[in-house]
Amino acid sequence: MYIKKVLAFLLIAVTLFYVSYLMVYKLSFLPNGYDIEEIKKDYVSLKSFNFLGVEKHIITLPFSEDDTWKIDEIEYAVNRQKEFLWLLFSFVTISGFLLIYKVLNGLKLWKAVLESNIVFAVLLPLLPVLNSLNRLFDLIS
Repeated sequence: MYIKKVLAFLLIAVTLFYVSYLMVYKLSFLPNGYDIEEIKKDYVSLKSFNFLGVEKHIITLPFSEDDTWKIDEIEYAVNRQKEFLWLLFSFVTISGFLLIYKVLNGLKLWKAVLESNIVFAVLLPLLPVLNSLNRLFDLIS
């Protein structure tokens, strides 16, 4: 019986990881984030998104020959931002699932919050997301 529960949880967790991956990498759901539209030798075009993950506008940043290193840094920062958002979405959905599962099985809400680790699932990946967004903003401005 215990093995069935563990396998069921693993199946759900893998599915939630995959759905989070699709959201970030295929659907470009990037709240307050950026995605690369086009990279050329001397410029980069970025799509910016609002808080709801809806595209706001496209920013084209030209660089001189001395500043072309920023293109690689921007590309790296965008990829890191996507990785951290993927982790954030994955951890939050898995912890949210655990929270609902524990509440439905009769655990008190506060105890279920503690046991599902939803606070850590939000806070731990959120800090690197904010750092990567700040890094991107510094490179863009």
